Amino acid sequence: MPRTATLPALAVATALALALPGPALAAPTADPAGFSATGFTAALGNGIAITEAHAAYPSGPVRAEVSSARFASLGTVAGIHARAGERSTGGTAAEAGVAATELDLAAAVLSTGVVTARCASEDESDPTARVRVHDVLLTVDGSTRLGFSANPAPGTTVQLPGGLGQVVLNEQLPGPDGSLTVNALRLSLTEAAGDLAGDVVIGSVTCPSLVPAEEPPAEEDPVEEDPAEEPAEEEDGTAAEEGVLISVAEDAGAGHGVKDVVFEVVDERGALIDACTTDASGRCGVAFAPQEHRTYYSCVATTPAGYGMPAPDEVCDGPYRIAPGDEITIHEPFPLLPAPGDQ
Repeated sequence: MPRTATLPALAVATALALALPGPALAAPTADPAGFSATGFTAALGNGIAITEAHAAYPSGPVRAEVSSARFASLGTVAGIHARAGERSTGGTAAEAGVAATELDLAAAVLSTGVVTARCASEDESDPTARVRVHDVLLTVDGSTRLGFSANPAPGTTVQLPGGLGQVVLNEQLPGPDGSLTVNALRLSLTEAAGDLAGDVVIGSVTCPSLVPAEEPPAEEDPVEEDPAEEPAEEEDGTAAEEGVLISVAEDAGAGHGVKDVVFEVVDERGALIDACTTDASGRCGVAFAPQEHRTYYSCVATTPAGYGMPAPDEVCDGPYRIAPGDEITIHEPFPLLPAPGDQ
């Protein structure tokens, strides 16, 4: 399927997560220092220390991705990604996670589908969080199989049999400064697990509070917002109506939808609007308040295990002009091919 060849370079970098800085946007009122994201970390016995895909804002790099990483005899983690930065819809966010995991830690075997953690801070607000956990299966001592909800409540904790450790899902750790650190999945193994005792963390993000330390003096003139960057309200004060851009992915051979494909919607500057993950039908949508003078693209950010990324010139589709209230589906589904070695 031919895709547009006129997509701005930064939008391609967004889809491929090449760890490049994003466009310069107006900073929030409070200093947004401390936005960070890490896709995968492991600190295990025998001196194993792994960190894959780290992003930070504003210090950068704001995006990083590792398509697949094999850790000797431990196994493989695919689609490791991290990104942090301002959203053109307002606020600043950090997101990190993986597309698939297959790890043999001797006492426990961990496999997952898409696992992501996301936090966001709006101007003058404390951070919020969202975690997605798909197809997580933990096999302990070769016999006990533990499954987990795709939408775990914050702090969901499951103790492993035999005192081997615990699994924590949607772990939320508030900081004394109002910041919030969120771990989508943390597997902790005790010394009873043998030489690989330690922690594995999938999808870790940190967002600071953007609540001002003190109110500005009343005599100061309010800071004028750039109307081009703040389309959240209409002139009468009502919330701007959202439009929706629906992305679709399908198996190039079988023609059915592909689940757990992560799409990002970006504007013509490459600024990230938001991301979504496809359901079993291969569809997902990003809702946002579109700006009249901007165009938007749908870009494949990560693919699930078994599928490769599209060619670089076919990663993004667009441009689309979206009006408030529109619900637009991309012209053609993205056809995904099996990953090299899976054919």
